[in-house]
Amino acid sequence: MNQQNATKEIIAYSFKYLAREKDIDKISITDIMDQTDFRRQTFYDHFDDKYDLITWIFSYETSKLIQSLTVWEKWQEGLLYLLNYLEENSNYYKKVFSNMKFDSFKDYFAYYIRQIVQKVVNDYFRIHVISNNNPAIIVTTTDFYAYGLSEMLYRWVLGGCELNSEKYYKLLIQVIGYRIQP
Repeated sequence: MNQQNATKEIIAYSFKYLAREKDIDKISITDIMDQTDFRRQTFYDHFDDKYDLITWIFSYETSKLIQSLTVWEKWQEGLLYLLNYLEENSNYYKKVFSNMKFDSFKDYFAYYIRQIVQKVVNDYFRIHVISNNNPAIIVTTTDFYAYGLSEMLYRWVLGGCELNSEKYYKLLIQVIGYRIQP
């Protein structure tokens, strides 16, 4: 791990620690940096603001495994990993998702999920040699699953992960595999 990521991880840990006890909008940059023993400017050397930090935390903590599981054959493993991650961090993400000042994180979350789904869909269509003459089907399929999944995950977290990640995973797999027959 390089020094820059090590510093970012310390700042992120401090923020997530403070978020356990305080509302996110009540946490100041000074609060975060007082926990780290770094000077306040160090925060701005790495992040623009709290939104940038929140985005980095999600991306950094999920990208290692999810990026390696964006092929068709392993998409279910990636989904289960994401569900487990969100459940383990549900109190934190519930605060992030419910904070109106950070509403743009929901857009980032949907964008991030779309990037993953797009890789899986592209791999699926490549393997099955579907839509050679109709690229709109790839875009439509990607959007359908990405925006549906991101909204479902968003609502699941806000609902306190009422079904645990394993049960929710099984339900999602069943729904994704369900096809309406004419």
